[in-house]
Amino acid sequence: MKMKTVASSTFLLTLALLTSCGKSGSSGRSGQEAETIDHEVVKQIDEGSYRALLRPFNNHLNGFLPSGIAEIEIREDQVTVKTLLDDDGRVMHMQSIHMGNRCPITARDDQNGDTYVDIKEMEAITGAVLFPLDGDLNSHEEGAGQYPMGRGFTYIKKASLSKLAGDVKSRTGQNLNLEGRVIIIHGVDPRTRLPDTFATKDNLTPQAAAPIVCGIIKREAP
Repeated sequence: MKMKTVASSTFLLTLALLTSCGKSGSSGRSGQEAETIDHEVVKQIDEGSYRALLRPFNNHLNGFLPSGIAEIEIREDQVTVKTLLDDDGRVMHMQSIHMGNRCPITARDDQNGDTYVDIKEMEAITGAVLFPLDGDLNSHEEGAGQYPMGRGFTYIKKASLSKLAGDVKSRTGQNLNLEGRVIIIHGVDPRTRLPDTFATKDNLTPQAAAPIVCGIIKREAP
């Protein structure tokens, strides 16, 4: 991936201030170390268009096979994320971008042999959440739990690139490299029957946690 240098001194100053504020009082890093981290955050981000085709897995969770698309646009200090999902249930769809680079679609990904890939088995493949696609992309905390609803939905959110990159860095230690990352969308009808072996997390019902589509993010040709 080609690294993009951000020319605007105002943007660099803003990013440095945001990142240093997020770390003050807790990291104990020297100014030189903080400057290096800020520079890495900026360098790791390419402007341009990114896209992922969202294909179904766990196909036997219900009688409908959802599909969709995710599009991410980065221009200067703005990130625009758009996801569309065609599904048949009016349920909340938790969605997030993960650190891994593969979708959990093979039989061996079902580690307990119950014929489903639950959220814990999924994360063994996709890795942890890089950032959620929720009500506020600028902050992991502010928009927590605010996700789109089916049946069928279009989700569009905008964020400050510097704020999003700083939030990701402070929480995960990762840079905001989108190329090759995995996007997952969850959620089936609450009446869906699932085996006792179907794991969940974070006090979600198994149905809300159930992963249903996955896509790998690719950068579009300029």
